[in-house]
Amino acid sequence: MALSSSEEEFSDYASRFSATTSRDSGGRLPCTSLSDFPPVLRPLLLAFSPGEVTAPLLIPDAVAMFQLRNIRETSAPSRSFSIIEYAAYYIAGGRSPEGLSRAREVAAQVDRCDDLYGIAKGEPETNLDRGSLAPNDIPADIALELSKLDPGETSYSPTRSQGQTLVFLMLCGRNPVTAEDQEIDRDAIAEELRNQRLTAFFDDLLEQLAGEATITVF
Repeated sequence: MALSSSEEEFSDYASRFSATTSRDSGGRLPCTSLSDFPPVLRPLLLAFSPGEVTAPLLIPDAVAMFQLRNIRETSAPSRSFSIIEYAAYYIAGGRSPEGLSRAREVAAQVDRCDDLYGIAKGEPETNLDRGSLAPNDIPADIALELSKLDPGETSYSPTRSQGQTLVFLMLCGRNPVTAEDQEIDRDAIAEELRNQRLTAFFDDLLEQLAGEATITVF
């Protein structure tokens, strides 16, 4: 599939080939803050002009492409999150009618992440995965779906096991970056810079000593 800067052509491709629910709107996503996108996408989007399309990006069980439609500047401060808490319930059948029917059934029964424990009761423990991860540690396809959700909302677009398993997602919550987190980050960066300077110093010193060394062969 050739990359096109035409919104109409890109939407046509998305409507025909996309495996996500956004195919119903020609691949269009709601206007989203850059900070809500997966970290891997942010530098790509920042470098783009409206109409440009990313190269194919490999994600679990799929290949993703994104087209930047528009850029909107706002006065609202950007949000940063240190931890994203979400739950993933795995449904056999992938995006088959049976799998999607089960996902819709689950969506009608849950209002919060704790409700999924009741749904998964009696099933293998591997059917429900709940965790709290830093944004950089979340798989790109999962992070993209979570960026569209508010706490308590659900999505079931991603798949696993080569499309044989449907991933039912629910966003539990987001923890904003605190002043303490930012201080820790600054300390870590400062430590890294010190280590780099020390490494460079010792490399120069070793090179100098090697140049001045006298080697005697017996």
